[in-house]
Amino acid sequence: MPRRLPAIKEDLASDDSEVVAKALNELAGLQSTEAVELLFEKSSDETFSSTKLASDAFTKSVSTCPKTALQHKSAELRESAIRRLMAAKVADAVPELACVLHSKMSLEIRCLSAEALGAIGQTSSVPILVEARQDSTPEIRAAALHGLQNIMQVAGEEAVVEFLEDDDWTLRQDAKEHLESTGWMPKTNREKVLWGIILGRFDEAVAYGADSVDCLVTATLRVNDAEVRRWSAVALTRLNSDTAARRLRKALKSKDHSERAAASSALAILGASADAEGLSEAEQMQALPSANIRESIFAAAARMLTLIGQP
Repeated sequence: MPRRLPAIKEDLASDDSEVVAKALNELAGLQSTEAVELLFEKSSDETFSSTKLASDAFTKSVSTCPKTALQHKSAELRESAIRRLMAAKVADAVPELACVLHSKMSLEIRCLSAEALGAIGQTSSVPILVEARQDSTPEIRAAALHGLQNIMQVAGEEAVVEFLEDDDWTLRQDAKEHLESTGWMPKTNREKVLWGIILGRFDEAVAYGADSVDCLVTATLRVNDAEVRRWSAVALTRLNSDTAARRLRKALKSKDHSERAAASSALAILGASADAEGLSEAEQMQALPSANIRESIFAAAARMLTLIGQP
């Protein structure tokens, strides 16, 4: 414990407001775990005579040395520290917030750190949030997207556009709505295909050759929305692509059961259901649609092909 801390505690109990203010200011400069804890305690203590000053001192302490607070064992203290850093837009906190985002801390704290990175708005936060797009947890990816939306002028449109390819359909929709609000328009063929998929305009999504195949196959296999997977597979029939069939056959050997099932269903729609022999009998029972469902799928496919001009 620092030598001055016991004396500071005595000063905090003083009736002299100037003595208390001086003690809080000195406490904020100690940058120790004990000092941060005491400031957090006093800033939350309604019976303390100088709560506002204690709150300001806690913000100063956190801003000066973010690591001490962000690595503290108390989740409540860490959350309060992140919110202070966010409100004060402390640029020096970006590396420590990145550590929290990639840590094994609670989901709530990690999501809040992503939001804070966006609120602080530094260019150095962009690659950190873009990397978080690969996180396996949808909540983290959503927080990363929202963080990037807050600094889109700094990040550029590309950072948000990447979410149009997310496996989570909700995040694709969030990205779409944000891009629409900014007046963004797709430029590359790939962006146009992704935009066609997200808008449900598959006549546009099938117009760009290899770019169409790649995006539609990914949507068919990965998107967590059954309707989107089905319509993407139907759109692939328009392309009559060997590449698509090869990708789907390869996915039959995926370690991900849902991807294997999606590939089998897609191959059935493409008229290559025999390829599902790559699955076990039990998996075929789960993955392949029943006769009635197949009939409804093919009827839907016929309507879809009429809409996009396939005879």
